[in-house]
Amino acid sequence: MSVLKSLKIVSFDAFHISIPLVNPYHLSKVYGTQTHSDVVIIRIKTDSGEEGWGEADPGGVLFTGDTGEAVMDTIREEGAERIIGCRVDDWVENGDGLMFQGSIGAAFDVAVHDVLAKSRHQPLWALLGEKHREKIDSLWPTSSGTSEEDLKIIQPRLAEGFRTFMLKMGSLPVEKDIDRVLEVLKVLPDDVNIMVDANQGWEIEEAMTFVEGVNDMPLVLIEQPVFAENHEGLKKISNISRIPISVDESLQTVEDARKIALGRIASVFSIKVSKNGGLRAGLEIGRIAKEQDLLVMMNSMLELGITQSASLHLGCVLDCLIDCGHAYMSTLRMSDDVTDFSNFVRGGKAHLPSGTGLGIQVNESKIMKYLKEEYHV
Repeated sequence: MSVLKSLKIVSFDAFHISIPLVNPYHLSKVYGTQTHSDVVIIRIKTDSGEEGWGEADPGGVLFTGDTGEAVMDTIREEGAERIIGCRVDDWVENGDGLMFQGSIGAAFDVAVHDVLAKSRHQPLWALLGEKHREKIDSLWPTSSGTSEEDLKIIQPRLAEGFRTFMLKMGSLPVEKDIDRVLEVLKVLPDDVNIMVDANQGWEIEEAMTFVEGVNDMPLVLIEQPVFAENHEGLKKISNISRIPISVDESLQTVEDARKIALGRIASVFSIKVSKNGGLRAGLEIGRIAKEQDLLVMMNSMLELGITQSASLHLGCVLDCLIDCGHAYMSTLRMSDDVTDFSNFVRGGKAHLPSGTGLGIQVNESKIMKYLKEEYHV
Protein backbone atom coordinates (compact mmCIF):
# COMPACT_ATOMS: atom_id res chain seq x y z
CA MET A 1 0.00 0.00 0.00
CA SER A 2 1.48 3.34 -1.08
CA VAL A 3 1.58 6.25 1.33
CA LEU A 4 0.80 9.72 0.01
CA LYS A 5 3.51 12.27 0.70
CA SER A 6 2.68 15.17 2.98
CA LEU A 7 3.10 18.44 1.12
CA LYS A 8 2.96 21.06 3.86
CA ILE A 9 5.54 23.87 3.82
CA VAL A 10 7.55 23.74 7.05
CA SER A 11 10.57 25.97 6.41
CA PHE A 12 11.39 29.12 4.50
CA ASP A 13 14.72 30.74 3.60
CA ALA A 14 15.28 34.11 1.92
CA PHE A 15 18.59 35.33 0.47
CA HIS A 16 19.04 38.89 -0.78
CA ILE A 17 21.85 38.86 -3.34
CA SER A 18 23.36 41.21 -5.91
CA ILE A 19 25.26 40.15 -9.04
CA PRO A 20 26.96 42.63 -11.42
CA LEU A 21 25.99 42.77 -15.09
CA VAL A 22 28.77 42.17 -17.63
CA ASN A 23 28.05 45.62 -19.10
CA PRO A 24 26.01 48.50 -17.66
CA TYR A 25 22.50 48.67 -19.14
CA HIS A 26 21.08 52.11 -19.96
CA LEU A 27 17.30 51.98 -20.35
CA SER A 28 15.71 55.42 -20.63
CA LYS A 29 15.74 58.81 -18.93
CA VAL A 30 13.16 57.42 -16.49
CA TYR A 31 15.31 54.53 -15.21
CA GLY A 32 18.87 55.54 -15.97
CA THR A 33 21.61 52.90 -16.02
CA GLN A 34 21.43 49.52 -14.30
CA THR A 35 24.64 47.80 -13.16
CA HIS A 36 23.46 44.84 -11.02
CA SER A 37 20.79 42.19 -10.76
CA ASP A 38 19.46 42.77 -7.26
CA VAL A 39 17.18 39.85 -6.33
CA VAL A 40 15.79 37.83 -3.43
CA ILE A 41 16.11 34.06 -3.75
CA ILE A 42 13.73 31.98 -1.64
CA ARG A 43 13.72 28.29 -0.76
CA ILE A 44 10.81 26.40 0.75
CA LYS A 45 10.79 22.85 2.12
CA THR A 46 7.91 20.49 2.80
CA ASP A 47 7.60 18.10 5.72
CA SER A 48 8.53 15.30 3.32
CA GLY A 49 11.86 16.93 2.53
CA GLU A 50 11.28 18.27 -0.99
CA GLU A 51 12.52 21.79 -1.67
CA GLY A 52 11.42 24.44 -4.16
CA TRP A 53 13.12 27.59 -5.35
CA GLY A 54 11.68 31.01 -6.19
CA GLU A 55 13.13 34.39 -7.09
CA ALA A 56 11.86 37.93 -6.56
CA ASP A 57 13.14 40.38 -9.20
CA PRO A 58 11.99 43.82 -8.02
CA GLY A 59 12.14 46.51 -10.68
CA GLY A 60 12.64 49.42 -8.33
CA VAL A 61 10.30 52.10 -7.02
CA LEU A 62 9.65 53.64 -10.46
CA PHE A 63 8.80 50.32 -12.14
CA THR A 64 7.23 47.75 -9.82
CA GLY A 65 7.25 49.85 -6.68
CA ASP A 66 9.57 47.55 -4.76
CA THR A 67 13.26 46.93 -4.12
CA GLY A 68 15.29 44.04 -2.77
CA GLU A 69 15.34 45.66 0.65
CA ALA A 70 11.56 46.18 0.56
CA VAL A 71 10.99 42.54 -0.38
CA MET A 72 13.11 41.39 2.57
CA ASP A 73 11.20 43.74 4.89
CA THR A 74 7.88 42.30 3.72
CA ILE A 75 9.15 38.74 4.18
CA ARG A 76 10.26 39.50 7.74
CA GLU A 77 7.09 41.35 8.67
CA GLU A 78 4.47 39.02 7.23
CA GLY A 79 5.39 37.23 4.05
CA ALA A 80 7.06 34.10 5.37
CA GLU A 81 4.35 33.49 7.95
CA ARG A 82 1.69 33.57 5.21
CA ILE A 83 3.28 30.67 3.36
CA ILE A 84 4.46 28.47 6.25
CA GLY A 85 1.90 25.72 6.83
CA CYS A 86 0.37 25.90 3.34
CA ARG A 87 -0.05 22.70 1.34
CA VAL A 88 1.59 23.09 -2.04
CA ASP A 89 -0.99 20.96 -3.88
CA ASP A 90 -3.84 23.08 -2.51
CA TRP A 91 -1.93 26.25 -3.43
CA VAL A 92 -1.59 25.25 -7.10
CA GLU A 93 -5.04 23.71 -7.50
CA ASN A 94 -6.81 26.66 -5.84
CA GLY A 95 -4.74 29.34 -7.57
CA ASP A 96 -3.55 30.76 -4.25
CA GLY A 97 -0.74 32.57 -6.04
CA LEU A 98 -3.32 35.11 -7.17
CA MET A 99 -3.63 36.28 -3.56
CA PHE A 100 -0.14 37.82 -3.83
CA GLN A 101 1.19 40.40 -6.28
CA GLY A 102 4.53 41.60 -7.57
CA SER A 103 7.93 40.03 -7.23
CA ILE A 104 7.37 38.56 -3.76
CA GLY A 105 4.20 36.85 -4.98
CA ALA A 106 6.11 35.51 -7.96
CA ALA A 107 8.86 34.10 -5.74
CA PHE A 108 6.30 32.27 -3.59
CA ASP A 109 4.30 30.99 -6.57
CA VAL A 110 7.31 29.72 -8.50
CA ALA A 111 8.76 27.98 -5.44
CA VAL A 112 5.44 26.23 -4.74
CA HIS A 113 5.09 25.06 -8.36
CA ASP A 114 8.70 23.88 -8.33
CA VAL A 115 8.32 21.76 -5.20
CA LEU A 116 4.95 20.31 -6.24
CA ALA A 117 6.26 19.31 -9.68
CA LYS A 118 9.30 17.71 -8.06
CA SER A 119 7.11 15.75 -5.65
CA ARG A 120 5.16 14.41 -8.64
CA HIS A 121 8.33 13.74 -10.67
CA GLN A 122 7.07 16.09 -13.39
CA PRO A 123 8.50 19.10 -15.22
CA LEU A 124 6.97 22.34 -14.04
CA TRP A 125 5.14 23.04 -17.31
CA ALA A 126 2.96 19.96 -16.67
CA LEU A 127 1.26 21.89 -13.85
CA LEU A 128 0.45 24.78 -16.20
CA GLY A 129 -1.18 23.21 -19.24
CA GLU A 130 -0.44 21.68 -22.62
CA LYS A 131 3.09 22.07 -23.96
CA HIS A 132 3.15 23.75 -27.39
CA ARG A 133 6.91 23.97 -27.94
CA GLU A 134 10.25 22.66 -26.68
CA LYS A 135 12.21 25.86 -27.31
CA ILE A 136 11.63 29.56 -27.88
CA ASP A 137 13.70 32.05 -29.87
CA SER A 138 15.46 34.54 -27.63
CA LEU A 139 15.86 38.26 -28.20
CA TRP A 140 18.85 40.41 -27.24
CA PRO A 141 18.48 44.01 -25.99
CA THR A 142 20.67 47.04 -26.54
CA SER A 143 21.03 50.09 -24.32
CA SER A 144 19.48 53.43 -25.13
CA GLY A 145 22.20 54.94 -27.29
CA THR A 146 23.33 55.36 -30.90
CA SER A 147 23.03 53.08 -33.92
CA GLU A 148 26.79 52.52 -33.83
CA GLU A 149 26.53 51.32 -30.23
CA ASP A 150 23.56 49.11 -31.17
CA LEU A 151 25.43 47.41 -33.99
CA LYS A 152 28.47 46.74 -31.79
CA ILE A 153 26.14 44.71 -29.57
CA ILE A 154 24.05 43.15 -32.35
CA GLN A 155 26.74 41.89 -34.73
CA PRO A 156 28.36 39.35 -32.33
CA ARG A 157 24.94 38.08 -31.27
CA LEU A 158 23.92 37.57 -34.89
CA ALA A 159 26.86 35.22 -35.22
CA GLU A 160 25.58 33.30 -32.17
CA GLY A 161 22.15 32.77 -33.72
CA PHE A 162 20.05 35.60 -32.25
CA ARG A 163 17.53 37.03 -34.73
CA THR A 164 15.49 39.48 -32.61
CA PHE A 165 16.86 42.64 -31.04
CA MET A 166 15.20 45.16 -28.73
CA LEU A 167 16.49 48.72 -28.98
CA LYS A 168 16.01 50.63 -25.76
CA MET A 169 14.94 54.25 -26.34
CA GLY A 170 13.74 57.33 -24.54
CA SER A 171 16.99 59.13 -23.72
CA LEU A 172 17.84 60.77 -27.05
CA PRO A 173 15.63 63.29 -28.88
CA VAL A 174 12.91 61.31 -30.63
CA GLU A 175 14.05 62.38 -34.10
CA LYS A 176 17.47 60.88 -33.41
CA ASP A 177 15.85 57.61 -32.31
CA ILE A 178 13.91 57.50 -35.61
CA ASP A 179 17.15 57.92 -37.55
CA ARG A 180 18.77 55.33 -35.31
CA VAL A 181 16.17 52.69 -36.18
CA LEU A 182 16.57 53.40 -39.88
CA GLU A 183 20.36 53.11 -39.71
CA VAL A 184 20.19 49.78 -37.87
CA LEU A 185 17.62 48.35 -40.29
CA LYS A 186 19.77 49.33 -43.28
CA VAL A 187 22.64 47.17 -42.03
CA LEU A 188 20.86 44.05 -40.79
CA PRO A 189 19.69 41.05 -42.86
CA ASP A 190 16.02 40.81 -43.81
CA ASP A 191 15.43 37.86 -41.46
CA VAL A 192 16.28 39.92 -38.36
CA ASN A 193 13.47 41.28 -36.16
CA ILE A 194 13.76 44.68 -34.51
CA MET A 195 11.55 46.00 -31.71
CA VAL A 196 11.88 49.15 -29.63
CA ASP A 197 11.15 49.88 -25.97
CA ALA A 198 10.89 53.42 -24.64
CA ASN A 199 10.40 52.36 -20.99
CA GLN A 200 7.91 55.24 -20.46
CA GLY A 201 10.53 57.64 -21.82
CA TRP A 202 8.31 59.77 -24.11
CA GLU A 203 5.59 62.31 -23.70
CA ILE A 204 2.53 61.67 -25.85
CA GLU A 205 3.65 64.17 -28.53
CA GLU A 206 7.07 62.54 -28.76
CA ALA A 207 5.54 59.08 -29.03
CA MET A 208 3.21 60.22 -31.81
CA THR A 209 6.16 61.74 -33.67
CA PHE A 210 8.10 58.48 -33.33
CA VAL A 211 5.22 56.34 -34.57
CA GLU A 212 4.65 58.59 -37.56
CA GLY A 213 8.38 58.43 -38.35
CA VAL A 214 8.67 54.63 -38.26
CA ASN A 215 5.21 53.50 -39.38
CA ASP A 216 6.56 52.25 -42.71
CA MET A 217 9.48 50.41 -41.14
CA PRO A 218 9.34 46.65 -40.44
CA LEU A 219 9.33 46.81 -36.64
CA VAL A 220 7.90 43.93 -34.59
CA LEU A 221 6.47 46.17 -31.86
CA ILE A 222 6.84 49.40 -29.89
CA GLU A 223 6.81 48.84 -26.13
CA GLN A 224 5.58 51.20 -23.43
CA PRO A 225 6.06 54.50 -25.28
CA VAL A 226 4.45 56.66 -22.54
CA PHE A 227 3.82 56.56 -18.81
CA ALA A 228 2.09 53.46 -17.49
CA GLU A 229 -1.02 55.25 -16.25
CA ASN A 230 -1.62 57.09 -19.53
CA HIS A 231 -4.13 54.64 -21.01
CA GLU A 232 -5.74 57.38 -23.08
CA GLY A 233 -2.39 58.20 -24.64
CA LEU A 234 -1.58 54.55 -25.28
CA LYS A 235 -4.90 54.04 -27.04
CA LYS A 236 -4.35 57.15 -29.14
CA ILE A 237 -0.93 55.84 -30.17
CA SER A 238 -2.33 52.37 -30.91
CA ASN A 239 -5.01 53.88 -33.14
CA ILE A 240 -2.47 55.53 -35.46
CA SER A 241 0.27 52.89 -35.31
CA ARG A 242 0.61 50.22 -37.98
CA ILE A 243 3.17 48.62 -35.64
CA PRO A 244 1.77 46.70 -32.62
CA ILE A 245 1.94 48.58 -29.33
CA SER A 246 3.05 46.51 -26.33
CA VAL A 247 2.37 47.27 -22.66
CA ASP A 248 4.87 46.45 -19.95
CA GLU A 249 4.81 48.87 -17.01
CA SER A 250 1.08 49.39 -17.66
CA LEU A 251 0.49 45.65 -17.17
CA GLN A 252 1.21 44.85 -13.54
CA THR A 253 -1.83 42.76 -12.53
CA VAL A 254 -4.48 40.49 -13.99
CA GLU A 255 -7.00 43.30 -13.57
CA ASP A 256 -4.72 45.59 -15.60
CA ALA A 257 -4.81 42.98 -18.37
CA ARG A 258 -8.60 42.97 -18.39
CA LYS A 259 -8.82 46.76 -18.57
CA ILE A 260 -6.24 47.04 -21.33
CA ALA A 261 -7.78 44.25 -23.39
CA LEU A 262 -11.37 45.47 -23.09
CA GLY A 263 -10.31 49.05 -23.79
CA ARG A 264 -8.25 47.97 -26.83
CA ILE A 265 -5.42 50.06 -25.42
CA ALA A 266 -2.64 47.86 -26.84
CA SER A 267 -2.28 44.72 -28.93
CA VAL A 268 0.63 42.96 -27.18
CA PHE A 269 0.97 41.99 -23.52
CA SER A 270 4.51 41.94 -22.10
CA ILE A 271 4.40 39.17 -19.49
CA LYS A 272 7.10 39.08 -16.83
CA VAL A 273 6.70 36.36 -14.21
CA SER A 274 8.21 38.47 -11.43
CA LYS A 275 6.46 41.73 -12.37
CA ASN A 276 3.07 40.05 -12.77
CA GLY A 277 3.14 38.08 -9.53
CA GLY A 278 3.87 34.52 -10.59
CA LEU A 279 2.95 31.66 -12.86
CA ARG A 280 -0.79 31.57 -12.17
CA ALA A 281 -1.08 35.31 -12.85
CA GLY A 282 0.92 34.84 -16.05
CA LEU A 283 -1.45 32.08 -17.14
CA GLU A 284 -4.47 34.30 -16.48
CA ILE A 285 -2.96 37.21 -18.41
CA GLY A 286 -2.17 34.85 -21.30
CA ARG A 287 -5.74 33.55 -21.23
CA ILE A 288 -7.12 37.09 -21.45
CA ALA A 289 -4.82 37.83 -24.37
CA LYS A 290 -5.99 34.70 -26.19
CA GLU A 291 -9.67 35.46 -25.60
CA GLN A 292 -9.28 39.04 -26.85
CA ASP A 293 -7.13 38.17 -29.90
CA LEU A 294 -4.05 39.84 -28.46
CA LEU A 295 -0.48 38.53 -28.51
CA VAL A 296 2.03 37.91 -25.73
CA MET A 297 5.73 38.59 -25.50
CA MET A 298 7.59 36.77 -22.72
CA ASN A 299 9.76 39.48 -21.24
CA SER A 300 12.13 39.70 -18.29
CA MET A 301 13.45 41.88 -15.53
CA LEU A 302 17.18 41.64 -14.72
CA GLU A 303 16.62 38.00 -13.80
CA LEU A 304 18.68 35.06 -12.69
CA GLY A 305 18.00 31.50 -13.77
CA ILE A 306 15.14 30.62 -11.42
CA THR A 307 12.76 33.20 -12.88
CA GLN A 308 14.13 32.67 -16.40
CA SER A 309 13.37 28.96 -16.19
CA ALA A 310 9.89 29.60 -14.75
CA SER A 311 9.19 32.04 -17.59
CA LEU A 312 10.34 29.49 -20.16
CA HIS A 313 8.02 26.81 -18.75
CA LEU A 314 5.16 29.32 -18.91
CA GLY A 315 6.01 30.46 -22.43
CA CYS A 316 6.02 26.89 -23.67
CA VAL A 317 2.36 26.38 -22.67
CA LEU A 318 0.97 29.68 -23.99
CA ASP A 319 -0.39 29.48 -27.53
CA CYS A 320 -0.59 33.22 -28.31
CA LEU A 321 3.10 34.20 -28.39
CA ILE A 322 4.12 36.87 -30.87
CA ASP A 323 6.29 35.50 -33.67
CA CYS A 324 9.73 36.83 -32.71
CA GLY A 325 12.38 36.31 -30.06
CA HIS A 326 11.47 36.55 -26.37
CA ALA A 327 13.52 37.58 -23.33
CA TYR A 328 15.46 34.46 -22.30
CA MET A 329 18.94 35.97 -22.43
CA SER A 330 19.03 37.55 -18.97
CA THR A 331 21.56 35.21 -17.33
CA LEU A 332 23.92 35.64 -20.29
CA ARG A 333 24.15 39.33 -19.43
CA MET A 334 25.21 38.64 -15.84
CA SER A 335 28.78 38.21 -14.67
CA ASP A 336 27.54 35.11 -12.86
CA ASP A 337 24.37 33.21 -11.93
CA VAL A 338 23.28 30.97 -9.07
CA THR A 339 21.88 28.37 -11.54
CA ASP A 340 22.87 26.56 -14.71
CA PHE A 341 20.07 28.09 -16.82
CA SER A 342 22.57 29.61 -19.28
CA ASN A 343 23.38 26.08 -20.47
CA PHE A 344 19.87 25.90 -21.93
CA VAL A 345 20.28 29.02 -24.12
CA ARG A 346 22.04 27.92 -27.28
CA GLY A 347 22.06 29.22 -30.85
CA GLY A 348 19.79 32.13 -29.97
CA LYS A 349 17.10 29.82 -28.56
CA ALA A 350 16.06 28.87 -25.02
CA HIS A 351 15.59 25.10 -24.71
CA LEU A 352 13.11 23.78 -22.16
CA PRO A 353 14.84 21.82 -19.36
CA SER A 354 13.70 18.20 -19.15
CA GLY A 355 14.20 17.55 -15.43
CA THR A 356 11.60 17.69 -12.69
CA GLY A 357 10.32 21.01 -11.39
CA LEU A 358 12.17 23.96 -12.88
CA GLY A 359 14.69 21.50 -14.30
CA ILE A 360 17.72 23.56 -13.30
CA GLN A 361 20.42 23.24 -10.65
CA VAL A 362 20.79 25.90 -7.94
CA ASN A 363 24.31 26.51 -6.64
CA GLU A 364 24.04 27.43 -2.96
CA SER A 365 27.70 28.42 -2.72
CA LYS A 366 27.04 31.10 -5.36
CA ILE A 367 24.16 32.41 -3.28
CA MET A 368 26.53 32.77 -0.33
CA LYS A 369 29.14 34.45 -2.53
CA TYR A 370 26.80 37.30 -3.51
CA LEU A 371 24.79 37.45 -0.29
CA LYS A 372 23.73 40.80 1.16
CA GLU A 373 21.22 39.58 3.75
CA GLU A 374 19.41 36.39 4.74
CA TYR A 375 16.33 35.42 6.73
CA HIS A 376 15.09 32.01 7.89
CA VAL A 377 11.88 30.62 9.37
